[in-house]
Amino acid sequence: MPGFDNVRRYRDPSSGNVICKLLPGDFYVTRSDEVLDTVLGSCVSACVRNPKTGIGGMNHFMLPHPRNGESGDSWGSVTGAATRYGSASMEQLINKILQSGGLRSDLEVKIFGGARV
Repeated sequence: MPGFDNVRRYRDPSSGNVICKLLPGDFYVTRSDEVLDTVLGSCVSACVRNPKTGIGGMNHFMLPHPRNGESGDSWGSVTGAATRYGSASMEQLINKILQSGGLRSDLEVKIFGGARV
C-alpha cells in the first residue's frame, strides 16, 4: 500500500517471506502476505486485522496519551503525535485499515508490551 516508504522491508532468505520492520513511531497496513516485526521494551504494539478481507497492520508507540496540559499535536503533525502517543497511533492504524476496505465489526486486535514508566 502507498504511504509506508519509511518502513524497512527485506526478504528473509530462509523462508522467502517479506518482513516489515517497525520502529517506535511507525505504523503499517497491508493486504499482502507479509511478516510484521518489531522489538518492544517498555513500548506497546497493537496488531489489528480483518480476517475476512485480509487487511491488517501494526503500530509501535511509546506512551498511551499526552500528559495533562500537554497538547497531543505539539509535535507538529499527526504523524509526530503517532510517534509518541497510542491515542493518535491507534486512530491512524484503525482508520487506514477501514479506508483500505476493512470493516470495524470484523476487526481483531492483539496488544503486546508495555511497562509502568
